[in-house]
Amino acid sequence: MCKNGYFLYFLYTVIVILKCLTKGIAMPLKILSSLFFVSTSLLFSLEFDYHLKPKKVTENLYCFFGSLENISKRNGGNMVNSCYVQTKEGFVVIDSGPTFAYASQSYEAMQKIKKLPVKYVINTHIHDDHWLGNSFYKDKGAKLIGPKNYEEEIVPKMQTRMERILGKALFGQTKIVPLDKVVEQNLSLALGGTKFEIRQVEPIAHTKGDLIVYMASQKILFVGDLVFNGRITSLRDGSLLGSLKALEKIDSYDAKVIITGHGYQTDANSTHEFKAYLSGIKREVLKAQESDIGMEKITKVVTMPHFKTLKLYDVLHNRNVLDAYGELELIDDE
Repeated sequence: MCKNGYFLYFLYTVIVILKCLTKGIAMPLKILSSLFFVSTSLLFSLEFDYHLKPKKVTENLYCFFGSLENISKRNGGNMVNSCYVQTKEGFVVIDSGPTFAYASQSYEAMQKIKKLPVKYVINTHIHDDHWLGNSFYKDKGAKLIGPKNYEEEIVPKMQTRMERILGKALFGQTKIVPLDKVVEQNLSLALGGTKFEIRQVEPIAHTKGDLIVYMASQKILFVGDLVFNGRITSLRDGSLLGSLKALEKIDSYDAKVIITGHGYQTDANSTHEFKAYLSGIKREVLKAQESDIGMEKITKVVTMPHFKTLKLYDVLHNRNVLDAYGELELIDDE
């Protein structure tokens, strides 16, 4: 039965029950409850349709680019970039996405391009929009790789931000599963003649233990949320100074292709806007602190109007300024 068929069946069942009640037609409670249970079960078992279409970035590299917005029921959490690298022996996935259904649908889309198994999934950091698709790939036999602090901070059966916002129906079959391999510093991986270098560039930047993935032969660099473009980042779990240091190291790779955690730009210049934003916050906050402007007024001073056109500026910029103020004030005190 198609998805529309499930919905029509649900509506039909509700109409039948209402007609019986309004016309005084007796129907055993057991039958009524069974009909309602079956129809609602069918309705809420439907997977959210992400309408995923892979974009070919380079030869053997395909990515699903998420929207530049926050998590919502409307987008099903699809606001993240997830990529497939095709090798002779199978796929390597970089960030598995926000839900089981998302991972399942991206896998189905990629199988239409090449019928290959997913051998490895690499998670760049611990924000849940990047790894909640893991359980789908685990069921397919893939090996899961991620940062060390995944083991330390992700607890089985914990309620994630994604589940809280989407609700149980959209969250569906999604569950937390353990990693097969954690990366503290560096890890080399080879599959089907393709080599991957997985590295931690800074102890804390966007989050603790962020990982990058480098394919030296093709000069392709996956940087996760160490770089955003087209939208504003969040400093809530990280460090402004650590992020700037990470950007310097990312630029030193001189990569031809840079795949970010959020945003559509993938060329060698994709870090420029983000570096300008973070550098601007640092410069303006330090200037304000030198002028004895306190935290209660800092967001009115460091407005950075040049970046107001970026998505989520109104949602995240002031918080970033406050987080930067606190971090830079601590360093100044030392």
